[in-house]
Amino acid sequence: MEFWGGENLEMSFRVWQCGGLLEIIPCSVVGHIFRKKSPHTFPNGSSVITRNLVRLAEVWMDDYKEIFYRLNRVAASIFKMNSFGDVSERRQLREKLRCKNFSWYLNSVYPETYVPDIRPTMYGQLENSGWQCQLDVKKTKKHWEPGQMVTCNNRIEAQYYEYTSKQEIRLSFGIKLCLHADPGKASVCLEWCHPKEKAAPEQAWIFTETNQVMNPSSGKCLAAAGGNVILTSCKSAEDSQKWAFI
Repeated sequence: MEFWGGENLEMSFRVWQCGGLLEIIPCSVVGHIFRKKSPHTFPNGSSVITRNLVRLAEVWMDDYKEIFYRLNRVAASIFKMNSFGDVSERRQLREKLRCKNFSWYLNSVYPETYVPDIRPTMYGQLENSGWQCQLDVKKTKKHWEPGQMVTCNNRIEAQYYEYTSKQEIRLSFGIKLCLHADPGKASVCLEWCHPKEKAAPEQAWIFTETNQVMNPSSGKCLAAAGGNVILTSCKSAEDSQKWAFI
Protein backbone atom coordinates (compact mmCIF):
# COMPACT_ATOMS: atom_id res chain seq x y z
CA MET A 1 0.00 0.00 0.00
CA GLU A 2 1.09 3.57 -0.61
CA PHE A 3 1.13 6.47 1.86
CA TRP A 4 -2.12 5.94 3.77
CA GLY A 5 -5.70 4.69 3.38
CA GLY A 6 -7.13 1.20 3.80
CA GLU A 7 -4.51 0.02 6.28
CA ASN A 8 -7.06 -0.03 9.11
CA LEU A 9 -9.23 -2.51 7.21
CA GLU A 10 -6.26 -4.51 5.97
CA MET A 11 -5.01 -4.92 9.52
CA SER A 12 -8.39 -6.15 10.72
CA PHE A 13 -8.83 -8.65 7.89
CA ARG A 14 -5.26 -9.91 8.12
CA VAL A 15 -5.23 -10.31 11.90
CA TRP A 16 -8.59 -12.07 12.14
CA GLN A 17 -8.32 -14.26 9.06
CA CYS A 18 -4.82 -15.41 9.93
CA GLY A 19 -5.57 -16.61 13.46
CA GLY A 20 -5.26 -13.50 15.60
CA LEU A 21 -7.86 -11.30 17.26
CA LEU A 22 -8.50 -7.67 18.09
CA GLU A 23 -10.00 -6.69 21.42
CA ILE A 24 -11.63 -3.48 22.58
CA ILE A 25 -10.55 -2.76 26.14
CA PRO A 26 -13.13 -0.47 27.87
CA CYS A 27 -10.54 1.47 29.86
CA SER A 28 -8.07 1.86 27.02
CA VAL A 29 -9.71 3.49 24.03
CA VAL A 30 -7.76 5.20 21.28
CA GLY A 31 -9.52 7.69 19.03
CA HIS A 32 -8.62 9.25 15.73
CA ILE A 33 -9.81 12.73 14.79
CA PHE A 34 -9.98 13.35 11.06
CA ARG A 35 -9.08 16.84 9.92
CA LYS A 36 -11.18 18.68 7.39
CA LYS A 37 -8.18 18.80 5.09
CA SER A 38 -5.02 16.73 5.01
CA PRO A 39 -1.90 18.75 5.92
CA HIS A 40 0.13 16.54 3.59
CA THR A 41 0.23 16.18 -0.15
CA PHE A 42 1.07 13.05 -2.08
CA PRO A 43 0.96 11.93 -5.74
CA ASN A 44 -2.46 11.18 -7.26
CA GLY A 45 -4.34 12.57 -4.26
CA SER A 46 -7.32 10.62 -2.94
CA SER A 47 -7.08 8.03 -5.73
CA VAL A 48 -4.21 6.52 -3.72
CA ILE A 49 -6.74 5.49 -1.08
CA THR A 50 -8.96 3.77 -3.63
CA ARG A 51 -5.97 1.99 -5.15
CA ASN A 52 -5.03 0.72 -1.69
CA LEU A 53 -8.58 -0.54 -1.18
CA VAL A 54 -8.43 -2.43 -4.47
CA ARG A 55 -5.23 -4.13 -3.33
CA LEU A 56 -6.95 -4.98 -0.05
CA ALA A 57 -9.98 -6.44 -1.85
CA GLU A 58 -7.82 -8.50 -4.22
CA VAL A 59 -5.88 -10.11 -1.38
CA TRP A 60 -8.47 -10.65 1.35
CA MET A 61 -12.08 -10.41 0.16
CA ASP A 62 -12.36 -13.35 -2.27
CA ASP A 63 -15.59 -13.21 -4.33
CA TYR A 64 -17.01 -10.54 -2.02
CA LYS A 65 -14.77 -8.04 -3.78
CA GLU A 66 -17.41 -7.96 -6.52
CA ILE A 67 -19.75 -6.17 -4.11
CA PHE A 68 -17.10 -3.52 -3.50
CA TYR A 69 -16.47 -2.99 -7.22
CA ARG A 70 -20.18 -2.79 -7.92
CA LEU A 71 -20.58 0.05 -5.43
CA ASN A 72 -17.33 1.88 -6.16
CA ARG A 73 -16.91 2.72 -9.83
CA VAL A 74 -13.48 4.26 -9.38
CA ALA A 75 -12.23 1.08 -7.73
CA ALA A 76 -13.82 -1.02 -10.47
CA SER A 77 -12.02 1.08 -13.08
CA ILE A 78 -8.67 0.63 -11.32
CA PHE A 79 -9.27 -3.13 -11.24
CA LYS A 80 -10.24 -3.32 -14.92
CA MET A 81 -7.17 -1.35 -15.95
CA ASN A 82 -5.02 -3.59 -13.75
CA SER A 83 -3.37 -0.48 -12.29
CA PHE A 84 -3.30 -1.55 -8.64
CA GLY A 85 0.14 -3.17 -8.73
CA ASP A 86 1.36 -6.68 -8.02
CA VAL A 87 -0.29 -8.43 -5.05
CA SER A 88 1.07 -11.93 -5.73
CA GLU A 89 3.42 -11.87 -2.73
CA ARG A 90 0.57 -10.90 -0.39
CA ARG A 91 -1.60 -13.70 -1.77
CA GLN A 92 1.24 -16.19 -1.33
CA LEU A 93 1.71 -15.04 2.26
CA ARG A 94 -1.99 -15.54 2.93
CA GLU A 95 -1.79 -19.05 1.49
CA LYS A 96 1.40 -19.87 3.42
CA LEU A 97 -0.19 -18.78 6.72
CA ARG A 98 -3.33 -20.77 5.88
CA CYS A 99 -5.53 -17.78 6.55
CA LYS A 100 -9.29 -18.25 6.58
CA ASN A 101 -11.53 -17.00 3.80
CA PHE A 102 -13.57 -13.81 3.87
CA SER A 103 -16.82 -15.72 4.33
CA TRP A 104 -15.47 -16.93 7.67
CA TYR A 105 -14.63 -13.36 8.63
CA LEU A 106 -18.16 -12.16 7.92
CA ASN A 107 -19.82 -15.07 9.72
CA SER A 108 -17.51 -15.16 12.74
CA VAL A 109 -16.28 -11.62 13.31
CA TYR A 110 -19.09 -9.43 11.97
CA PRO A 111 -22.22 -11.64 11.80
CA GLU A 112 -24.58 -8.73 12.49
CA THR A 113 -23.77 -6.96 9.24
CA TYR A 114 -25.94 -7.27 6.16
CA VAL A 115 -24.06 -8.77 3.22
CA PRO A 116 -25.52 -8.04 -0.23
CA ASP A 117 -25.79 -10.75 -2.84
CA ILE A 118 -22.43 -11.22 -4.53
CA ARG A 119 -24.19 -11.30 -7.88
CA PRO A 120 -27.66 -9.73 -7.51
CA THR A 121 -30.23 -10.34 -10.21
CA MET A 122 -30.46 -6.62 -10.97
CA TYR A 123 -29.05 -3.41 -9.55
CA GLY A 124 -28.60 0.30 -10.24
CA GLN A 125 -31.11 3.10 -10.59
CA LEU A 126 -34.68 1.95 -11.18
CA GLU A 127 -36.16 3.96 -14.05
CA ASN A 128 -39.77 4.34 -15.14
CA SER A 129 -40.08 4.09 -18.92
CA GLY A 130 -43.25 6.16 -19.21
CA TRP A 131 -42.19 9.18 -17.17
CA GLN A 132 -38.42 8.86 -17.72
CA CYS A 133 -37.83 9.27 -14.00
CA GLN A 134 -35.99 7.24 -11.36
CA LEU A 135 -37.17 5.72 -8.10
CA ASP A 136 -36.02 8.12 -5.42
CA VAL A 137 -36.42 9.05 -1.77
CA LYS A 138 -35.81 12.51 -0.41
CA LYS A 139 -34.36 12.38 3.06
CA THR A 140 -36.23 14.57 5.51
CA LYS A 141 -33.43 14.29 8.07
CA LYS A 142 -29.70 13.68 8.07
CA HIS A 143 -30.17 9.97 8.61
CA TRP A 144 -32.25 7.46 6.74
CA GLU A 145 -35.44 6.51 8.57
CA PRO A 146 -38.33 4.15 7.83
CA GLY A 147 -41.63 5.57 6.62
CA GLN A 148 -40.18 7.96 4.05
CA MET A 149 -42.27 8.15 0.90
CA VAL A 150 -40.90 7.02 -2.43
CA THR A 151 -41.02 9.44 -5.37
CA CYS A 152 -40.03 9.38 -9.03
CA ASN A 153 -37.87 12.18 -10.44
CA ASN A 154 -34.92 12.74 -12.74
CA ARG A 155 -32.26 13.73 -10.23
CA ILE A 156 -28.76 12.69 -11.30
CA GLU A 157 -28.12 11.39 -7.77
CA ALA A 158 -31.17 9.13 -7.68
CA GLN A 159 -30.59 6.28 -5.27
CA TYR A 160 -28.94 2.97 -6.03
CA TYR A 161 -31.08 -0.15 -5.45
CA GLU A 162 -30.51 -3.88 -5.58
CA TYR A 163 -33.03 -6.59 -6.38
CA THR A 164 -32.05 -9.29 -3.90
CA SER A 165 -32.38 -13.07 -3.93
CA LYS A 166 -35.23 -12.59 -1.42
CA GLN A 167 -37.14 -10.54 -4.05
CA GLU A 168 -36.57 -7.32 -2.12
CA ILE A 169 -35.87 -3.96 -3.72
CA ARG A 170 -33.30 -2.79 -1.25
CA LEU A 171 -31.91 0.73 -0.90
CA SER A 172 -28.15 0.98 -1.31
CA PHE A 173 -25.49 -0.90 0.63
CA GLY A 174 -25.41 -0.70 4.42
CA ILE A 175 -28.90 0.81 4.70
CA LYS A 176 -31.48 -1.69 5.95
CA LEU A 177 -34.46 -0.17 4.15
CA CYS A 178 -36.63 -1.92 1.57
CA LEU A 179 -39.40 -0.86 -0.79
CA HIS A 180 -42.63 -1.47 1.13
CA ALA A 181 -46.20 -1.79 -0.13
CA ASP A 182 -48.31 -0.19 2.58
CA PRO A 183 -51.33 -2.50 3.13
CA GLY A 184 -54.61 -0.88 2.18
CA LYS A 185 -52.92 2.22 0.76
CA ALA A 186 -51.80 3.30 -2.69
CA SER A 187 -48.62 4.90 -1.41
CA VAL A 188 -45.22 3.20 -1.37
CA CYS A 189 -42.57 3.86 1.26
CA LEU A 190 -39.34 2.51 2.71
CA GLU A 191 -39.43 0.34 5.82
CA TRP A 192 -36.88 -1.72 7.72
CA CYS A 193 -36.07 -4.84 5.71
CA HIS A 194 -37.35 -8.13 7.07
CA PRO A 195 -34.43 -9.76 8.94
CA LYS A 196 -35.34 -13.37 8.16
CA GLU A 197 -34.46 -15.49 5.14
CA LYS A 198 -37.77 -14.76 3.43
CA ALA A 199 -38.95 -11.25 2.62
CA ALA A 200 -42.08 -9.88 4.28
CA PRO A 201 -45.13 -10.08 1.95
CA GLU A 202 -45.23 -6.28 1.74
CA GLN A 203 -41.58 -6.22 0.65
CA ALA A 204 -41.59 -8.97 -1.99
CA TRP A 205 -41.61 -7.83 -5.62
CA ILE A 206 -41.71 -9.67 -8.92
CA PHE A 207 -40.44 -8.28 -12.21
CA THR A 208 -42.84 -9.52 -14.88
CA GLU A 209 -42.14 -10.31 -18.52
CA THR A 210 -43.86 -7.04 -19.42
CA ASN A 211 -41.39 -5.04 -17.26
CA GLN A 212 -43.88 -4.41 -14.49
CA VAL A 213 -43.00 -4.59 -10.80
CA MET A 214 -45.72 -6.48 -8.95
CA ASN A 215 -46.28 -7.01 -5.24
CA PRO A 216 -47.71 -10.56 -5.00
CA SER A 217 -49.45 -10.05 -1.65
CA SER A 218 -51.60 -7.21 -3.00
CA GLY A 219 -51.61 -8.25 -6.65
CA LYS A 220 -50.89 -4.64 -7.60
CA CYS A 221 -48.12 -3.03 -9.62
CA LEU A 222 -45.73 -0.16 -9.08
CA ALA A 223 -46.58 2.92 -11.14
CA ALA A 224 -45.27 6.46 -11.55
CA ALA A 225 -47.89 9.18 -11.35
CA GLY A 226 -46.85 12.82 -11.60
CA GLY A 227 -43.71 12.49 -9.51
CA ASN A 228 -45.23 10.03 -7.06
CA VAL A 229 -44.91 6.26 -6.91
CA ILE A 230 -48.09 4.33 -6.21
CA LEU A 231 -49.57 0.84 -6.20
CA THR A 232 -52.34 0.35 -8.71
CA SER A 233 -54.11 -2.36 -10.69
CA CYS A 234 -51.71 -4.04 -13.09
CA LYS A 235 -52.17 -3.05 -16.74
CA SER A 236 -49.48 -4.34 -19.06
CA ALA A 237 -50.17 -1.65 -21.68
CA GLU A 238 -49.49 1.24 -19.25
CA ASP A 239 -46.05 2.79 -19.78
CA SER A 240 -46.26 4.30 -16.30
CA GLN A 241 -45.94 0.74 -14.96
CA LYS A 242 -42.81 -0.12 -16.97
CA TRP A 243 -39.58 -0.21 -14.95
CA ALA A 244 -35.98 -1.14 -15.69
CA PHE A 245 -32.66 -1.03 -13.85
CA ILE A 246 -30.16 1.26 -15.59
